[in-house]
Amino acid sequence: MKRVAFAVAGLALVVGVILLRDTGGGGSDLPTAPPPPTKLKPFVAEQVLVPSPQARPATPTNVVARAGHHKIQLNWTGDAPAYEVRWGERTKLVTRPGTQLNGLQNDREQQIDIRAVDSFGQRSQPVQTKATPRADNAPYTFVDRFDSPDEPDLQRWRLSKRTDCARATSGDEEDHDRLVISSSCGTRAVTLRSRTPFVRGDDESRLVIETDAPSTGGKLLLDLVPGPVSVQGDPVLPNTIRATVSTDVSGNSVVELVPNGTAVKPVPAALPGVTVRWEIVLTGSGVQVVRDGDVLATSPFVPQWREATALVGVAALAGDRIRAGIDLIGYRTAKADAPPAVPTPQVRVDGPASTSAHPIADVTAGQLRIAMIPSRESDPVTAVRINGVEVPLRPAVEGTPWKPGAEYPAVAGLPKEAFTDNLNVQLVTQERIQVTHTDVELTGPKSSPQRQAGTPLVDARPTLADPVPEVLDASGQPIENGAAFNRGRVVLEVRINALDAAVAGLAGFEVRLDSNHIATVPTTADGPAAAGRWRISLNTGSLAAGAHAIEVRAFSTDSQVHPETGYVPFLLKP
Repeated sequence: MKRVAFAVAGLALVVGVILLRDTGGGGSDLPTAPPPPTKLKPFVAEQVLVPSPQARPATPTNVVARAGHHKIQLNWTGDAPAYEVRWGERTKLVTRPGTQLNGLQNDREQQIDIRAVDSFGQRSQPVQTKATPRADNAPYTFVDRFDSPDEPDLQRWRLSKRTDCARATSGDEEDHDRLVISSSCGTRAVTLRSRTPFVRGDDESRLVIETDAPSTGGKLLLDLVPGPVSVQGDPVLPNTIRATVSTDVSGNSVVELVPNGTAVKPVPAALPGVTVRWEIVLTGSGVQVVRDGDVLATSPFVPQWREATALVGVAALAGDRIRAGIDLIGYRTAKADAPPAVPTPQVRVDGPASTSAHPIADVTAGQLRIAMIPSRESDPVTAVRINGVEVPLRPAVEGTPWKPGAEYPAVAGLPKEAFTDNLNVQLVTQERIQVTHTDVELTGPKSSPQRQAGTPLVDARPTLADPVPEVLDASGQPIENGAAFNRGRVVLEVRINALDAAVAGLAGFEVRLDSNHIATVPTTADGPAAAGRWRISLNTGSLAAGAHAIEVRAFSTDSQVHPETGYVPFLLKP
């Protein structure tokens, strides 16, 4: 949120300058903020002691490289606060002993150097490894590897969202061989719907997805729904299979399986940005959730349906933005094909009738999918007017309850009058009903090639983590929350750590006590640091009794990365 606010403020300033020039008022005297520093000089005020670099960190060991389709996964052993990974002309900083290199050319060997990086930017000697990415030619009855220049293929996929807060696009930078779902929709799920039916085979059937979702503080939802549904709401619809993977900000994950699921094994800690293979496996005795070959949850549920809609959703746990890379989605099921697709019309719900509706050629059938939430107890909505023609509306999944506050997906066949590029939809009811989603499927004798161009809403640029300051007593121990300190020596501990796929280089940080600059700690001994912990000794003997505040501001070695600030108040006894 801080970066968004900063960008908006900058935009407002630019607009203001343009307006002054347009009015002929001559040059602008508006002050411009200097760019943030990318190099810091050490500074220490009197009665302040700061730490200094010690021995260089140990070289990482036990490197394991696993090559895949356009990627290499790396794991190693080490206890440094950060690591630098180099391959070709590229470099990245990570804060966990593992990462993934994306966007690599298949069949081209990569030499990789890995160095430990301490909190002052000192590097270890490198450990080297080699690996060669290889094409994935595993057998599937349906598969998409998302490595075309423009993704997704609209013959295969539709993205469902409540508002214009998400995109499904080809990846940028190193993610160019992946599909990227980016969202600022908060805790609402953004759903990628497969137009190819999931048709159960006679024996075992599998839905497979390879993705780095859920990222920290995120959620991944995998649904098999026995009906024409486009959204993933709560509660789970009748006879639907849903696997939910939730990962907290520390990288710890849990798996839930509906209906009647039981966790059978802990989920390994998530490495940020590293692809994991998730599978929902349907057998004659029940359902399994499998992660990289390990069964994590099971259910005795054996669905009676033969065909389902496959949905892949991502959401944030705490209202943050998300960016999820998808390498592959596939089925190992009975053979099925997506119906021919034609361009999707615009839909207006209870709005003024469009005066520019034009017929779409070669449409043979159409379907309106709609999701609604009733505001009070009432009879279900059973009809809808589409371009002035009333048609029946039925539940998308039989047995779905109609109740206040619960999302209710429904479906209606389109009359021929609605085979146009603009649809006007009106619910036939006097009740107050919230429409949360609409989705239109038009089919014809043959498909019109369509791909979704665009760039992700959330870019892949590394960012700084927030500095977290804490005031400790003279022995370096925390005191009871809110308690006052005796005057004299106190310890300021500064922690900077991020669980991200890549983090920006850290130039260092400044410390201010009651707005007075008391220390600057550079962290670029051999190159930028990325994370660490520092303890600074302060003498508070000359300060007045009462409330005080410390501000810590961290700066990046990249001028395009916004500084991050942390605050901590403390009290001194009289």
